[in-house]
Amino acid sequence: MKVLHPLADEWADDYLLLACFTERVTLSAPIRSFLLEARKSQLKPVLLTSATAHLSWFVVDELRLAGGYWAVRDLDGKVYDGRTGVRIHAISELWGPVYRGEPLLPSFNNVTSAAQGAFFFDVFTRAEATERTTAGTVAEHMVVGLGGGPMARWDTCEPLAQPWEPAALTASMRTQMPASERHFGRSAAGGPVNVTLARTRGGVLEHTRGLVPVGDYWRPAGQPARAPIGAHPALTSTLTGLAERWKVNVALISYCQVAERTGSFGQMAERRHADAPAAVLIGPAAARSLGIDVADLASRYDVEPVGLTRAPSVLVRFSTADELWRQFVSFGHDLDQERLAALLATEFEELRSFGGG
Repeated sequence: MKVLHPLADEWADDYLLLACFTERVTLSAPIRSFLLEARKSQLKPVLLTSATAHLSWFVVDELRLAGGYWAVRDLDGKVYDGRTGVRIHAISELWGPVYRGEPLLPSFNNVTSAAQGAFFFDVFTRAEATERTTAGTVAEHMVVGLGGGPMARWDTCEPLAQPWEPAALTASMRTQMPASERHFGRSAAGGPVNVTLARTRGGVLEHTRGLVPVGDYWRPAGQPARAPIGAHPALTSTLTGLAERWKVNVALISYCQVAERTGSFGQMAERRHADAPAAVLIGPAAARSLGIDVADLASRYDVEPVGLTRAPSVLVRFSTADELWRQFVSFGHDLDQERLAALLATEFEELRSFGGG
């Protein structure tokens, strides 16, 4: 008897595979259910698409969160790793040793020139666990500040059907406490964002990620001539405003290459430029946790104190990737693990005033 899986087309002891037959793959309810099931089952999710398919940024980021993989099939039936372009002969080769002798998918032979540039932001903020706490306002600030216009819609999967309203977004997240799943938003200009909340010992941790398209790659609108990407004026003004209005743990902004198809920003199976670090905002608590010496930092980087005078945050502008940037990325990962740990926490009952539970 053939056993059918309700959410996958193929499965094994260590992975679930879902085949997508559309050229524009969005985070529909079935795809999101598939990714959530893989996370719950602690299996590797694999999406199989055509070699010319476009994945929306929501799909790309949810696949990353789930520890998933992307396989693509060309017109001849050959299958490749959608992220590296390497030919594979079995699904397990996606996470196994890489055989450099295998031919690449042709779209990986050269860096694509058709993609757009975008600022990617990854922001962790904290707030008190009260009825007045509202999610989504950080997303509004970041998107508007970086040039993406006002937020337009939100939902828990694509298509995003709800008009943007932070109160409604927060109400939905309250029902999922102590840690919400991601909720998704899109700006009027098409920039995608996602937001999560979690109750922790320190209150409410809000994690906000998103993309703001800023024109042709290497020519972001407003960029001073011959200046490093970290010198873009929108970065300084946006992160300064963030430090003045919110309790920031850490906020990272990088410059990346994205593919657009019919108004959806995301990724295709093609060779892209590596993401370029742009700026990071280090909140007072994060500076203490990381043992950062601001004076020493200022001797090696473009550094500016911003925010409250009595407890300033530190803005660092980058011109290249280095160990300091990787340290902040790792710190952000640790904060995300704190959010995930809240799913299993029972010692946070004193914070039940936010969202029940």
